[in-house]
Amino acid sequence: MGNNASTTGPKGRPGRLPDGYNQRGEQRPLAWPDVRQRLEQAKHFWFSTADADGAPHARPIWAAWVDNTLYADGGVQVTRWGRDLLANPRIQVHLESALDVVIVDGTFTLENDLTAEAFGRVQASYLERYKDYQPESANGLFMIKPRQVLAWSQFPVDVTSFTFD
Repeated sequence: MGNNASTTGPKGRPGRLPDGYNQRGEQRPLAWPDVRQRLEQAKHFWFSTADADGAPHARPIWAAWVDNTLYADGGVQVTRWGRDLLANPRIQVHLESALDVVIVDGTFTLENDLTAEAFGRVQASYLERYKDYQPESANGLFMIKPRQVLAWSQFPVDVTSFTFD
């Protein structure tokens, strides 16, 4: 396995909340493998970008979380979100649930770092979730490398921040 990031991960720490949000003071940080599983099993990833004037834009995208990186294809040159990312590579990616929350702060790159073996896992991830579709070539895939992931499922008790190197 080229990059073994799928079995390792960042250390989590309790997320910082404004005063008054967790009055009981109880903290039960989430474990990275549980959050990683949510990312690996997600079907829709909401991309949040901003244009040159700062106007926000959000769209659901099909993608695959493999080796602590999000890989997706298509639309970069012809969509608003793609043009936004070409001009400003900073992105937030949200999963669908407002109860089991995962928010990825990351950086978009038009190129990817996939080995043939890792690309096979990206294809398998697409097929498992999207049934009739998988990328035909690694050449058309872009990637989003996370800087930080924020997650919770029992707010405010388990709000957890994961930082990537």
